[in-house]
Amino acid sequence: THQQRQSQTDTGKSETRQDRSPYEVLGVPPDAHQDEIQAAYRKLANQYHPDKVAHLGEEFHTMAEERFKEIQEAYDRLSR
Repeated sequence: THQQRQSQTDTGKSETRQDRSPYEVLGVPPDAHQDEIQAAYRKLANQYHPDKVAHLGEEFHTMAEERFKEIQEAYDRLSR
């Protein structure tokens, strides 16, 4: 569908982040307990931290920054 396709905003960023639920982003079920959410966040944040992939080049660094922001936003929404 149209909503599933990536679209570009004025800044050129993909809007797919808004298409996924915070649970999907963190890879946890909707009935996950706070400790499961926190564990998933820590694992993904560590894996996608931009400093961890800086040695792989600019493309990976940029991708990691976007994914890291997505992970942080999902965790923030579920931690409220």
